[in-house]
Parts: sequence; C-alpha cells; structure tokens
Amino acid sequence: MKHLSLLVASLACAGVWSQASLRAGEPSRNVAGKMLRDASLMLLKEGNDRYAAGKAQHPNLDSERRSSTAAGQEPFASVLACSDSRGPVELIFDRGVGDLFVVRVAGNIAGDSELASLEYGVEHLNTPVLVVLGHTKCGAVTAVAKGAELHGHLHTIAEKIQPAAEKARLESTDPNDLVPRAIQANVWNTMERVLRESSIIREKVETGSAHVIGAVYDLESGRVSWLGGHPAQDAIVALANQAQTDVALAKNPKSIVPLVTPPGKASIAEAGRALPQPKASPGTLGTRPGKPLAETGAHAPPRP
Repeated sequence: MKHLSLLVASLACAGVWSQASLRAGEPSRNVAGKMLRDASLMLLKEGNDRYAAGKAQHPNLDSERRSSTAAGQEPFASVLACSDSRGPVELIFDRGVGDLFVVRVAGNIAGDSELASLEYGVEHLNTPVLVVLGHTKCGAVTAVAKGAELHGHLHTIAEKIQPAAEKARLESTDPNDLVPRAIQANVWNTMERVLRESSIIREKVETGSAHVIGAVYDLESGRVSWLGGHPAQDAIVALANQAQTDVALAKNPKSIVPLVTPPGKASIAEAGRALPQPKASPGTLGTRPGKPLAETGAHAPPRP
C-alpha cells in the first residue's frame, strides 16, 4: 500500500487528476477514493500488459520483500477469481508477495465463505479495488451452460452460476456464443451478489472507499478485458439497503426511521425502472447486461 500511496502522490503532482471535482463540491474522500482506485487499476493493467507481452518483471519476490511483509500485509487490490490452474492471478498481473489479496473458487462465484474473505480484504485490509475476474473457457460455467451432469458438492457451485447460464441461453442464438456470454454474465452476476449480500462492501462502495470492478481473462492471449463497474450498481445498492431496512423495521418498528427520498433524487422504484439497457454485441467481451435488473428474475435481490 505504501507503493500505491507513492504512485497516487506522483500522479497527483503530475496533474493526472484535475481539481475539477473538488471545485464542483465533490467530497474530498470520494476524490481520494477515486485516486486510489485509479492507481490500483493502473498497477494491475500495467502488470497485465507486461505479462501478456512476455516482459514480466516478477516484482516483490525476494527475501527482503518476504521479511518486510512478515509483520503484516498491505495489498492494494482484492481479487475474486476462478481456481482454474491456467489463471494464476499474481502472474497474470505481474505482482509479488503481499500485493494482492486473492480469493479463488471454481466459477469465481460469491458464496458465504468468499463474501467473508472479500469483506476482510475490503474492510480490514482497506483494498480500494475489488476485481471479480472471470476467464475464457471456464470449465465450471461451461458445464452449467451446457447442462452437464454434476456430482458431489458441485451443485453448490452450479446453483450460483445457473442464473448467468439462463440469461445467456435467452440472449444467445449462436451455440458458439453461449459459453462466452455465460462467462461474462457470471461476472456481472457475482458482482451483483457481492453488492447485494454484503452490507460491509456496500457501505465502502457508497462512501467511495471501495470499487467493485469486473474483468475477463483470456487464456490464450494472456490479456484481461476490463468490464468496469456494474451498470446497475446504484439501483442494486438502493434495493439491498431498502431490504435491510425492511427487515430491521419488521423486527423492531420503532428502531429505524423509514427512508425518505430527498428532493430531486429518484426513488428506489424509479431507479429500478431506469436501469441502463445497452445492447450486447454477440460473441464479444466487454458488453453490458442486456436487461434491467427487474426483468432478469434470477438477479432480483431476495428479501432476507
């Protein structure tokens, strides 16, 4: 994190970030959060460029680094990735010991254990970026999308991937396009689940101190395609907060004052209706979900 702070300072001095947002009255903590986010993403993107070009520097792997991190860790990003052996996260981003807080699970899903680990990274380690990283030719997503027979505990993973597979089936008219669409939809779905299920991460996102970013790693080229934040993030957060408030009110009606929509702000229902609906380009990565949250069914936040 010290390296990240130095990078932020150097970029600010170089004028990479203007003072326009401050002059516009944006809270300084939001500006600081964006600066940390941008610096973190810059390190990740530069590292991936080196790795994909065959020019990896393999930083922070010597005995001095091991000694300096033995007393504690200060990673600059949290990454939720698939456990596929072909996608070693630290190598993909050309980082070393203590740089990344990595959570890996087949299908890059967000179950309870994964959410707990991510909360630790965001709240206790203060990582300004949480990357949900899918990858091409994912075996777990492929199996669910194509309806393969699963045994043992694999169904617990498949249940989390199923909504993305169903969405891909509805949108895809080309059999060759099914799996790529499902892989990308699974990243969006995991991002949504992280925001919906974790009040800790939601609070960090709302204050601007954490940012949830989606990405897909290409096994053949070695390059990461960045999807950005979830296009319906504000509505997801609003709906989840309202559901949390409703539960608290049901338990103790006098404990919480009901939310009132400030003048000039869209209500939660209006936010749900106004979700962006960009059209997806068949067979390409980097496109956004094609349906609003309210129409997907599988993505609607359940009442706890």
